[in-house]
Amino acid sequence: MTAQSSILKKTSLTFCLCILILGCGTAEYEEQANQTINFVAEADEADKLLGYPVEIPAPKDGNGTVITKPTFLRLPRENYSRPYPDFVRGKGMVMFKYGKQKGSTVVPRDVFLAFSDETEGGVFAEGVLEHFEAKAQKKKDDDKKIKIKDDLKTDQYYFTNSSSETIHLFLAIDEKVAVIFKYDLDKPQGTKQEKVSERSMRTFRLNGFADGTKAQWDLKQQYEGGDKKP
Repeated sequence: MTAQSSILKKTSLTFCLCILILGCGTAEYEEQANQTINFVAEADEADKLLGYPVEIPAPKDGNGTVITKPTFLRLPRENYSRPYPDFVRGKGMVMFKYGKQKGSTVVPRDVFLAFSDETEGGVFAEGVLEHFEAKAQKKKDDDKKIKIKDDLKTDQYYFTNSSSETIHLFLAIDEKVAVIFKYDLDKPQGTKQEKVSERSMRTFRLNGFADGTKAQWDLKQQYEGGDKKP
């Protein structure tokens, strides 16, 4: 897509939304349209670093209930948006792995999404932390946490495991969902790694918020197209 056509499509989207707002005049539609315009502006900035939203499989538990939740998350461009075919069933959780396409000193080697499959409270968090060898847990203070949308309450960890891998771990406490970034490099690249994790996590949304954001994403793609899905 040329720069000129991209600008024209963005302008057309904004113009059409504004016309609809004027024609409709309802507060509900104005709010919905403004959210879409804001999403387009934010997504344009994110497009410089991030790829397509991740695909979320839908495995079921013994009762036939889907374990995963509607989730929206964009990873760095070098990471695949499709998970590995095989997933991990661990202590109170099911976990999916998203690898990277090519080497880089900044992007994570792997990103993981974990969802609770626990039958008793507290097992999910323990299972995730144990899996990534968080023996000396380094939980971030509230004033140093990355801000997550929708006031999602999270515990956030930053530590190095026994394999000298740097781990950024985000645990959505009430929702029992975790996002884990794993890097080959240790602390010398910490600042860059933090920025990559932060930019990706700023797109993270769950449940109805995830569904709404995905709908906005699809609308944006209709007007602007997109990169080939990795």
